[in-house]
Amino acid sequence: MNLLLKLFGKHRMKEYLRKLVLDKFLRNVLVLTGGTLFSQIIILATLPWITRLYTPAEYGSYSIYLSIMGMLLMLVSLSYENAITLPEDDSTASSVLGLCLLICSGVSIVSGLAIFIFQQPLSIWLQDRNLPHYSLLFALSLFGAGCYQILNYWLIRKKHFRRLSRTRYSQSIGQVSSQIALSFVHLGPLGLMIGDVIGKYGGLISQWTQWKKDMKETSTQLKWTDLRESAYRYRRFPLLSMASNLLNSIAIYVPTLWLAYAYGVHVAGWFALGQRILGSPMTLIMSSIRNVYLAESSELMIQSPAKLFPLFRKTVIHVFLLGLIIMAIFFILGPMAFAFFFGDAWRESGEIIRILAVMYLAQFVANAVGTTIDVMERQDLHLYREVIRTLIVIGALFAAWYTGQSAHTAMLWFSLASTAGYGLHLGLSWWSVRKYTDAPAKFVEERG
Repeated sequence: MNLLLKLFGKHRMKEYLRKLVLDKFLRNVLVLTGGTLFSQIIILATLPWITRLYTPAEYGSYSIYLSIMGMLLMLVSLSYENAITLPEDDSTASSVLGLCLLICSGVSIVSGLAIFIFQQPLSIWLQDRNLPHYSLLFALSLFGAGCYQILNYWLIRKKHFRRLSRTRYSQSIGQVSSQIALSFVHLGPLGLMIGDVIGKYGGLISQWTQWKKDMKETSTQLKWTDLRESAYRYRRFPLLSMASNLLNSIAIYVPTLWLAYAYGVHVAGWFALGQRILGSPMTLIMSSIRNVYLAESSELMIQSPAKLFPLFRKTVIHVFLLGLIIMAIFFILGPMAFAFFFGDAWRESGEIIRILAVMYLAQFVANAVGTTIDVMERQDLHLYREVIRTLIVIGALFAAWYTGQSAHTAMLWFSLASTAGYGLHLGLSWWSVRKYTDAPAKFVEERG
């Protein structure tokens, strides 16, 4: 603090802190982050127990399940959910949401059937003979996670940040309590998966109630004609955003599947715990910032586009400083902390965190403002970025496998490749918002 006062001066420092306290954007971020942090405290507080109730191999199987779910989730509403915050009127937004829920139902059923049909080759490739047999579980989990993801955008649109915050920790409570209880009936990784499904449905009732209440207040009713019009109006999302989102999920989740295939399920378990301890909390904090940023930037796009770039710049600076502090703590304490809290069997997860530290910092910053491109409906930039990033990441993993590298070296190559990809992500977001800052009227005309 003394160093900051010397660098910036006492008066300027007080003025900066005063602006932070009064900043509406920051207050909304803190509301969401509060729920996020509480939900993560619940998960982190129970992890030392869970890691002693489940082995690294069982946790590895669970991480494979989560990776498959993560990729399927990108298809669950064909990316139409990204358009819920964009319409000027709530009636059109509700039509988009209804379209998303309809698509989610169909995709969940089709995905469950596909896993059931191809369970034999999946068992061989994933080196887990039981996992693909849980096709019904996958379908139920995908439907719950998909509905939650879709309804999130409605709460963001209406700025119901407190309600959204509460759904986070209700999910965490349902998940960890179920996983711990199911461990006593010796279900192995299935106990972790069932607990995850229970958690996913934890916040749905609250979200659904709020959406129906908002619809009733505006006398909104869903009609097939409105759904068709919305599907056509926002067709760029499934045509361009879905492909980019799917590629993004491949770059994120394939490493877990690849580690299980190349180095064993236990290595995937170490990797997954490292992600849970560092990646998941940072992702949820980042999501809170991104959700508020999305609500504010969508509003500015309609009312005052010239203010978008200052919002973008401010968000990037604050997120980078926060991420740097978090990463420094984990880098210094990683292996020792993992061995102490989770047992010696999990010390390797701490070493993995050190390898992935720079990647998580880049991800934290780039994704916090990643919706900039969606707000401007430049889904083509998303697609170009994800094609390049996926090629870089998959290329790094293939090169590590082809040259016979160790698991640590392979993760280092993955970390460097992913960092480059997130740098490209941030650069394209900056370019898209900076380009139109000086010409808001022209931009609004082009956007319409």
